[in-house]
Amino acid sequence: MQLNPAQQAAVEHRGSPLLVLAGAGTGKTRVITHRVAALMDEGVPPWRILAVTFTNKAAAEMRARIEKMCEGKVDVSQLWVGTFHSISARILRRHGESVGLSRNFAIYDTDDQIRLMKRVFKELNRDEDQVKPRAILGHLDQLKNRGLTIDQVEQLGLEGFMTRLTALLGRRYQELLRAADAADFGDLLVLAVKLLEKAGTEQPRPGAQLVDVDPVIGLKRRFLHVVVDEYQDTNPVQARLVELLSGRAQLCVVGDDDQAIYGWRGADVSQILGFPDRQPGCELIRLEQNYRSTGHILRCADAIIRRNEGRLGKTLWSELGDGALVTLRACEDEREEARFVVNEILDALNEDIPPEEIAVFYRTHAQSRVIEQQLTDHGMRYAIFGGLGFFERKEIKDTLAYLRLLQNPASDLDFTRIVNEPARGIGDTTVGRLTALAANRNVPLLTVARNPEEAGVSGAAAKRLHGFVAMIDELTARLHANVPLGQLAAEVLERTGYRDALVHEGSEESEARVENLDEFVGALTEFAQENPDQTLADYLEQVSLVSDADGGGHGEVRAVRLMTIHSAKGLEFEKVILTGMEEKVFPHSRVIAGEDAAREEGRRLRPEERAQIEEERRLAYVAVTRAKRQLVITWAKRRRLYNQEFIGTPSRFVRDLPPDSVRGRVPGVIRREAAVMPQGLSLPSAPPRAPAPARESSWNSDIVYDEGAAAAPARRGPAAVHGDAPTLYKGMAVRHRQYGEGTLVGWDGSGSNLKLAINFPVVGVKTILARFCEPL
Repeated sequence: MQLNPAQQAAVEHRGSPLLVLAGAGTGKTRVITHRVAALMDEGVPPWRILAVTFTNKAAAEMRARIEKMCEGKVDVSQLWVGTFHSISARILRRHGESVGLSRNFAIYDTDDQIRLMKRVFKELNRDEDQVKPRAILGHLDQLKNRGLTIDQVEQLGLEGFMTRLTALLGRRYQELLRAADAADFGDLLVLAVKLLEKAGTEQPRPGAQLVDVDPVIGLKRRFLHVVVDEYQDTNPVQARLVELLSGRAQLCVVGDDDQAIYGWRGADVSQILGFPDRQPGCELIRLEQNYRSTGHILRCADAIIRRNEGRLGKTLWSELGDGALVTLRACEDEREEARFVVNEILDALNEDIPPEEIAVFYRTHAQSRVIEQQLTDHGMRYAIFGGLGFFERKEIKDTLAYLRLLQNPASDLDFTRIVNEPARGIGDTTVGRLTALAANRNVPLLTVARNPEEAGVSGAAAKRLHGFVAMIDELTARLHANVPLGQLAAEVLERTGYRDALVHEGSEESEARVENLDEFVGALTEFAQENPDQTLADYLEQVSLVSDADGGGHGEVRAVRLMTIHSAKGLEFEKVILTGMEEKVFPHSRVIAGEDAAREEGRRLRPEERAQIEEERRLAYVAVTRAKRQLVITWAKRRRLYNQEFIGTPSRFVRDLPPDSVRGRVPGVIRREAAVMPQGLSLPSAPPRAPAPARESSWNSDIVYDEGAAAAPARRGPAAVHGDAPTLYKGMAVRHRQYGEGTLVGWDGSGSNLKLAINFPVVGVKTILARFCEPL
């Protein structure tokens, strides 16, 4: 397939920095590989070309494609192709001495880092119950992503308990890393930048060349062309590394600001948004022809993303035709939603769509439980992409182990799993001694643990075991007292400290695990309500059967794909079913919390709050643009999630969809980003042409669209606003004696009960009886 004009322009551009703004499905990988191949065809030596991407898989694919295109005419092995971390490691292997690393330095993985930080905790007498080593490592990594060293953190006087504690513990952690001739992943980038920034600061002797003094200068001048993929996902230290390596090179970055969805792990969308301003003479080329999705899907994606203010702007189009309308479905609750998902999958299979070409998306891992259950009940194979099945997640398996031990005190496997989970100072040596005595006496481990001294366990370890056994006995008594199962599970998580340990960890991962635990408690509560005569043993048996059922799997080739939207980035499917499209689910409740706070405090959104909302919108855009031919969007009027019952309000992203591209009813006006909207207000897009009775707005009412309506002039005069809704229109200027002048954004009711939703500049949206307002 030939390159289209925009792709060809991106391949051929020379002489100035280039930003290729590549929309979803527009063939950016083809552009990158063709550009690199063209450069070598023009005579640029491969060792003078650097191509950087984010994953080893992408780097390998890029190299393979380039090699295939070159057909053996060029030694592609000399190309510098790799991830940010692999390129940094390569640089440090060659020149790391000046930053304290030998050529043979070790790279510590996540487990290594945790073990080292635990050592720091012990040395500095820090309590892991107060803050977890993983949390400190996460905070330290955030600082490194910003390019900050411990010295810089202290010099800047950055405030906050976690920042100060991270600086204290992080300093010793870094000292131990250097003493071990080791670096963690964050160090690879920070030290490579430090190395390159130092290069050339020493002046050469008379007659000597600068490269003789500092060989890194040669590295900085090595590359004639630098190409960076997925530039929207770069963090400040990665962007700085690119800048240093492309000092004399022609720089080409490829990315999509509309797919920047990793702000929570340090990526900074401002890197791509500000690229044209930072690079004098920058050329911007937009790739907008989409080769993946049909017209209706693309129009829905555009309707969602164009409301973001922080974007460079583009409009995707396709020659694949309009295709099927996007299906919208309102469900009564999450179980009806799951049944509907199964029916949609069956329909797709009947249309000969392969199961691996069908994907079900959700915003959080906790949402998968009900869907997994329905798929299993129908004997349908599914694969969790980028994660584990609900009952296979560590926190769920740990909680089940506690419950099984209460039900069956002889379960040694469950005892060994949770005796030190969360960490309570009962190590392998102690468990080994208990195991030896239990085997000798042919009794359960829990029995031996009641008298640990007989197993040679004494002192603090024995005291901890006595405390553990007492806790298990207390919880077992609660089970025998017939405490409701959901309450029992909640008490287990509270009494053991398991949930609190995750809460205190304070990372994105731990937050997701807490949500899973709350969802588990909700599932047990639901089971008990629906099966009042069944016991904990019945539930544990059911879960075991679910876990062993043939439906679920992770390596299944011919299986329906289930995944979070973050995991879907870079993938595509014939049919996508996007579930849970409600406010506080998607967008996530923690994002909406900023809006709620702004409304309560009578202020506008802070920049960081708006940034979070815009990232959620980009995430919705990513979800929609994964679909090739069919897209189904669902939401629930009620949803039990995280052991809470929610009254569902359709997501703002659904409200934005164009009516001529969807099948099903589009929900009425809902909350918007700039100002929080009251619920249940009908809102026409233009003034109505003729009087009509006001219509009572419902939860799932249609939006009133009247594209042919002429704009009615605003009524002016001192009379109060009253009468029926047709006298009103969006954007009408209104005054209230307390809040001043505002803009009408919606209404509900009629006559003396007519209520107006008015956006006031100072206090945001207020709902006020019409008789207390006057038009301007």
